[in-house]
Amino acid sequence: MAKWARILAVRAAVLKELETLRQVGKVGSSLQAEVAITAPDGDYEALASLGDDLRFVLITSAATVRRGAALAIAASPSAHAKCERCWHYRADVGSDPAHATLCSRCVSNLFGAGESRVFA
Repeated sequence: MAKWARILAVRAAVLKELETLRQVGKVGSSLQAEVAITAPDGDYEALASLGDDLRFVLITSAATVRRGAALAIAASPSAHAKCERCWHYRADVGSDPAHATLCSRCVSNLFGAGESRVFA
């Protein structure tokens, strides 16, 4: 419970940053954003334990976390194309010529073995 309380507290701070981007018109939805988090030890361990699932918990297209002295959140609009299936903005959209509007994650989920998710 303590781990998820930390994660949810950081998520609340991320949502504030995303709302700032939304208010100035840089994003319309949180999936249009990427987030870089610097977190002190306890928060870092909780967030890092989620691995790639962190972006699903934050409802962003990308999320990274690194260790630092204090919590800092940098949110920015994604520079990548939007997948028409999952709506995530990813660098690999169109990497499969047979499915030019899908990201590799969706191609795998629809036509391959699928992704492995643990937390979200």
